[in-house]
Order: sequence, then C-alpha cells, then structure tokens
Amino acid sequence: MKDKRIRSIIASIATSLCAAALTACSSPFALPTSGSVQTLAPVQQQTQRVYTNPQGPNDDAQPESIVEGFYDAMPAGVQSDGYRVAREFLTSSASTTWNGDGSAVIYSGTPDFRRRANTMTAPQGAESSLIVEVNVQVVGALDSHGSYTPVHDTQSRKLSYTLIKRKGQWRISSLENGVVISTADFDQVFRQVSVYQVASSGKQLVPDVRWLSWRNWRTQAVREVLGDAPSWLKDAVKEPGANTVSLAVDSVPVQDSSVEVSLTRGINALSDEDRSMLVHRIRLTLGDGNSGYNLKVTGDGVDYSDADSNIKLDADQPAVGVYTLTGGHVVSLSSSSPLRVGDASGFDDALGFTFSTNGGAVLQADGVVKCLDAGGGSCGTLFGNARVRSITAGLNGEVWAVSKDGKTLYVYRNEKSIKLDMPWLDDGGVVTSVNVSTEGARLAVAINGGSLSGVAITGIVRDANNDVIGLSKAAAQVSRTQNVAMLSFYNDLNLVYATSAPQDGAQQSAYRQIVPGPDTVQRLPEGTIVSMASGQISLYRRLAVLDDTGTVRSVSGSLDGSWSIADSQVTALGSQ
Repeated sequence: MKDKRIRSIIASIATSLCAAALTACSSPFALPTSGSVQTLAPVQQQTQRVYTNPQGPNDDAQPESIVEGFYDAMPAGVQSDGYRVAREFLTSSASTTWNGDGSAVIYSGTPDFRRRANTMTAPQGAESSLIVEVNVQVVGALDSHGSYTPVHDTQSRKLSYTLIKRKGQWRISSLENGVVISTADFDQVFRQVSVYQVASSGKQLVPDVRWLSWRNWRTQAVREVLGDAPSWLKDAVKEPGANTVSLAVDSVPVQDSSVEVSLTRGINALSDEDRSMLVHRIRLTLGDGNSGYNLKVTGDGVDYSDADSNIKLDADQPAVGVYTLTGGHVVSLSSSSPLRVGDASGFDDALGFTFSTNGGAVLQADGVVKCLDAGGGSCGTLFGNARVRSITAGLNGEVWAVSKDGKTLYVYRNEKSIKLDMPWLDDGGVVTSVNVSTEGARLAVAINGGSLSGVAITGIVRDANNDVIGLSKAAAQVSRTQNVAMLSFYNDLNLVYATSAPQDGAQQSAYRQIVPGPDTVQRLPEGTIVSMASGQISLYRRLAVLDDTGTVRSVSGSLDGSWSIADSQVTALGSQ
C-alpha cells in the first residue's frame, strides 16, 4: 500500500507575518520590538503542507496489507477527507461505529504488522477471522480535546485489529476509536491552535494550546472556546460562563473571506460583559492571536460581530530585557551593544540572577538570595534568609525561587514575599527550576523523580492586582526528559529546556517545543551550558545561554541558526 501513497506539496505563502510588537505567533520567529503591527491571516498559519492521497484496498489483499493500508489512510482522514478512504478498510458495521476523532496515538519509527489466530469463533456469514497486531513506538497521545500528553520514547504499544473475511475479501471488523499517526505526519494533519482563556486577574489572555484536525480545526476550536480549560490551567483562568452556548451548526465556514460562527440562542442570555469576552476569545482563537480579519458571529439570528469592540485585552507579548552580571556590573543586552546599567559588586560566586528596570536579585553560592535596587545596589535579603537552589524572573519585576529541598516556591514583588505549595508534587518529586510564561499565567517546572519527573506545566493564580496568590491544583507533564536543569519560555508558546551539565561524559542535551506538544532537539553551542534566558537582545527577541567559561551566546529566528557572542566574562545571566 505504501506504493500507492501519493504526496503532493502545496505551498501557501503567508502574505503577512506576525511582526513588530511581539504578537502571539505559533512559530518561534524572533520579532522586532518596534514598527507597525502586521497580522497573520488565520488560514495561513503554516507555510507548507504535504497532502496525502491514499488509495483504497486492493482486491484479494492479505490481512497485514489491509491494516497497513488503513494506517496509510488515517492521516488523510484527519487532514482532509474525513476518513472516507480509511473506512473502506473496515466492515460496514465497524465503519458506522468507529470514531477517528476520539483520540490519537503518536508514534515514531516503522510499525510492525503481524497476524495471529483469533480464538473466537468467526461471526455468522464470515469465512474466516484473525487478528493483526501492530507494534508501534508511542511517543505521545492526544485526547478528544486536542490536548497533548508525552509518552516515554522507549514504550512500545501493541494495537490489535480483528479482521474477518467475507466473499474472499478481508476487512477490519473490530478496532479502538481514534487514529494512529506517525511523528512525520503529525504537523501535516494536526494544526496547533491557541484557545485563548482569560487569566484569573482579568488582565491577560492565556494561550491554551490544542492540536486540532486540519480539515475542521475552526469548528473544533470554537467548541473548545465554549468548553472548559484543562485541569492544570483551570484554577488560573476565569470560568468561560458559556455552558448554555453551543454551535448552531456543525461547521465554521469561510464565506467571501469572512469566518462565520453561528451560535445557539444561549449567547443571547449572557451578560453583555460575558458575551463580549466570548466573541473576543473566538476572534483571537480563530485568528492565531490576531484580530485583523473578518469575523461574523451570530446567535439565533442576532449579529454580535462587534460585541467585543471595546475590549482592550490582546495577545501581544511584552518586550523583555536580558541582563548579565559581568565584572561587578549589571549589563543590559537589549540594545545594539551591551550597556552598563548598574553596579553590583561582591557577587563573583553568583549562581543565579534576575533584573529589570526596577531592580532584581542575585542567588549567592550559599543559597541566600540578595535583593538589588534599580542601580544594582544591595537592598537586603529575600525570602527570610531561606536557602534556595534557583531563581528566575516573573511578571512585572517578580523574583521566583525554588527552595533548597525542591518542595516549595517563593515569590517576591513590591517588598512582599509569599510561599507557595505545589499540591500536585508527590513525595518522590524534587523541583530543580521554574520559568514563568510571558503573560504570567503559566509556570514551567523541571522535576526530578516522582510521577511528573521531567518537565511539567501548571497555572499561576493571580488576584485583580496581578499579585500571585497560588498555583493550580493540578499540573500536566509536557516532557519526560530527565535531569532538566534550566528552562525558558522563548515566546508565548515555545519552551526551551536543557539537561544539567554532564558529570560522567554524557552529552548535555536540549529541546524546544510548543507546550504542550511534541518536542524537537535544540542545538546548543559548544561548551557546557549553565543557564539560559529569553528576551530582547540587539533589538530582537533571542534565546541566550551562558557557558561555564563566562560567555553568553544567543540565537534567534527558528532557533536553528548560528549562535553569536553577546557578552563575555559573565558571572550570571538573567532576564526581566
């Protein structure tokens, strides 16, 4: 069946790019921090896609070929044809009951197809029956809402398909709901969509990442806007209040360059505030964070397209500075050349550093965190002299810290410190590092041991003043990579993380991924990396890393380019 898989490349060139104000994008391009705002049309998120054109079953095909052909046809079902060809490999009964959109198993490598006897008696009218088992190396899974969960890459799963033979032809008669998709096909058949939620503070929009079928992603996206946030984020965002609203028709078409969303009369019963926010969330979700396209929203015949005209919340990312502690000076890397902005002597043994225009903090070798004022001068000791293992910057000058035992978090802002419990961290887990997302509502957490070992993500609960008051009651694992020592949100969607410095000759590794989503290997510069940060360097958003020789290097764009030196003789690296 592989001979019959025909692929044609159809390039759709994006006529406009997310530029200028660091607006929300689904690809990790470095963006300038000045200039006019340009938007990316919602139908042009991906610059190149590969379409599949699978063939149906051959006459007299063997059972293994039938199942293999079904596997070849599933990607097109998700992407374009709604499983029209895939159902040709099923019996009429199985075709009626099988739901391909129920879930997805993502695998790497090549499946192994093997038949075995079926101990059950063949059903009436069937000439014969057997089972084909498919062994696949599973790396991840999607649930019915498009939420991605990683699976350990050494886990092999055996999937069974019962086949029967009628009139000389084999067909699949029994199978589980959902599809099985290779990593090579994943990006081609599933579209990354940010379902925008409103932060608990009411002051930010939060991208809730889903992976939806390309063929009907707008329809699915609107359903997710109307539904609940995932458990790990639920406490950190406002309830959508749209339980009585649903799609009036099972489609969100594009007519004359206008996206049309038809909702039930439940939208009429919402308060003006809830209705306007719902329309705004739909607008930004279908526009990949941008509002510059034509959207028509109706509810029981009433036009609500302009209901959100007075809402000012957007998905823009703030400009974030990157700073170094170099030779007793605080140095900003934001402009075209390094600029000394303060003096902070006596920290030659610093293990961590954060800074902003309002000041920052230094983690000393003894685990004590010292406060810095806007000029780099000392302003006391933070967190009641508690010993910590790592620090990072948060929203609006926040300093976040991980306790020495990795069981507690501290947050300092405006001369106040709070202690945060992590209700989802089990006894075997130890947190090594954290990083706050660009909008301040999500926290990436590196964990050693326990059920969440690897990298997890959870929500940050804030009050109306944007002050941190807690964390979500749940967390979601986004990577099973072990011994992660540092991580950084490169932008609103992409997280970069690296393992600890090698101790036994093992190679230091790094990865990047849209979270939650599949990971990609991130190339590092030569040397041993000891810390990383993301922000504005030489007027562009870049990823910066500090090595054990005191050299800071940075990379921008897709993060696959060349690393360039940004500073040298550096003691510590931090961001705003």
